[in-house]
Amino acid sequence: MDAAPITSSQNPRYKLWKSYIQSPEDPNCPWIAVEGRKQALDLSGKHRIELLLYSADDSIAPILSRQSPPTFRLQSSLFSRLSKVRSPQGLIAFFRKPVWNWADASDWILYLEGMQDPGNLGTLLRTAQATGLFSLVTNHGAVSFFNSKVVRASAGALFQVPFLEGVPLLELKQRDYRIIAACTSGQESLFHRQFAPRTAFLVGNEGRGLTRKALEMSDDALQIPMEAGSDSLNAAVVGSLIMYQVYLSS
Repeated sequence: MDAAPITSSQNPRYKLWKSYIQSPEDPNCPWIAVEGRKQALDLSGKHRIELLLYSADDSIAPILSRQSPPTFRLQSSLFSRLSKVRSPQGLIAFFRKPVWNWADASDWILYLEGMQDPGNLGTLLRTAQATGLFSLVTNHGAVSFFNSKVVRASAGALFQVPFLEGVPLLELKQRDYRIIAACTSGQESLFHRQFAPRTAFLVGNEGRGLTRKALEMSDDALQIPMEAGSDSLNAAVVGSLIMYQVYLSS
């Protein structure tokens, strides 16, 4: 195993890698850091590893047998400073950020207005991959798809599901998507409708829901039935129910 050692936190390369890991949302950051052998190994089957960092020999051999990326061995203390998890797994692989555009977007869109929880966004990416129908779109101010917690929660779906960031809702209307809001005030149940392609479903902020402007721009509003005394659902649950309703009825 031929790997260059890194022994100082003042090493310029180490500083650069640390900046990539700490600020993955930065437009100047070209890579996503994926931590842990299993996820890195799974992704390496379809995507090239740009750089591999490790501190434990037993975590790296399976990946090196598949690819031979530039590889560096770090002292345990240096590796721990890079890790974003409570119990570092001894391996970080960098993959190039996926780039999507409107040509990649599907006829079914989940539009997430003001979503802030990275766990919710990661969960919705996984559901979108599982159904195989949806692209995800966010507006300005929503959590970044490249947030490190989103990357972990998505379990690789980030590289498979087309997504667009910072898109005003008006653009969806201009692109001829029918806009359907998911809200408590909808008159008809989500589960009593059939949907036609080129539809965007709106899911609001975890605490505030959809803005008045988004509701006014919607072509229709549907609600998810709940028992008396319940007035809201987790945003990731709402989005997942929508995607599976379309998946099962299409």
